[in-house]
Amino acid sequence: MKRLSVILVFLLALVIGLFAVYFHGSGGENGSNLPPTQNGSFLKCPSAAFSGQKFSLSWGTAFLENASEVRRVPFVKFSVDVYGRTNVSTGELTAKVPVVVLCARGIDGKPLWNITFSGYAWAYDGGRYGVKENGTAVPGVLITNTSDYLYTLVYQTAPRPSSEFRNYAPDDYFYVLGKNGTVRKFDLGRGFLPLRNAFLVSNGSYVLVGFERPLPDGSPMSGYVMILNGTEVVWSRTFHMNDPSCLCYVIPGWGKIDGNGCATFGLYDGYATYCNGTLTFHQNSNG
Repeated sequence: MKRLSVILVFLLALVIGLFAVYFHGSGGENGSNLPPTQNGSFLKCPSAAFSGQKFSLSWGTAFLENASEVRRVPFVKFSVDVYGRTNVSTGELTAKVPVVVLCARGIDGKPLWNITFSGYAWAYDGGRYGVKENGTAVPGVLITNTSDYLYTLVYQTAPRPSSEFRNYAPDDYFYVLGKNGTVRKFDLGRGFLPLRNAFLVSNGSYVLVGFERPLPDGSPMSGYVMILNGTEVVWSRTFHMNDPSCLCYVIPGWGKIDGNGCATFGLYDGYATYCNGTLTFHQNSNG
C-alpha cells in the first residue's frame, strides 16, 4: 500500500511537470519566452493592422500608440484649507492610467523592444465649498527619425487651468533610440508650467529639436535648441529671457534644417540661423 502511494505521488508530480513545461514553452506574442521590455514588462507590439503612427527604419519598424494599463505613477494633490491657502502633497498611487507606448519590430517581424511613457495622477480639493476634480496628465510625445534612429521628445502636460501641477511632476526627456533600444537619453529637467512651442524635425541625417519654457505667469522664461547628427550633439544652446522688453531669444515653435546641418528656427521678433559654428539673429523689419 505504501509503495502504491509513492508511485501515485510520482505520477502526479510527473503530470504537473509536463503541464508546466508545456505552458512555459508555448507562449505566443504575450508569452513569457519573449524578451523583457525596457521598463520591465513583456513585449507587446503590433505587426499587422495598426491605428497609431508607424516609422520605417533600416532595421525595422517602430510603432507609437495610446493605450491604458495598471501601473504605479506619481500623484500630486492641491488642497485648499479653511484660510484659502493651497497646500501641495506628492506621493504615488496604483491605478489604470492612459499611457503612450513606443515599440519596435525587426525586418523579420520579431519584437525588439518597447517603452511605455506615463504621466502622473492629480487631484484638486477646493475645500468645503470649492470644486473637487481629479484626473491623469498624459505626456506629450513628438517623434522624428532618420534611417537608423528614432528621436523622441517626451514632455509632461498639466490640466487646465491648473497648469502649476507640472512643477511637481517628473522631468521631461529626449531619447535617441536604435535597433537595440535607447542609445542616448537626455534629462531636460522641468518647469513651473508645461513646456510649449516644441518642435522636432529631421532632414534624413540631421535632427533639430527645440522648445520654450514659460514662467508661472505664462510669460516666456527660456528657450532651448539642439542639433544632432546620428547620436552626436552638434550644437545646443539655452536662450535665457534676460530682458523683459526683448523677446528675441525665445523659441516660438518652428524650425527647419537642411542637408548640411544648417538650422533655421523662429524667434518672437524674427528668426535665427545656425550654420558651421555661427549663430546669426535676423530681426523683423518692423521689430
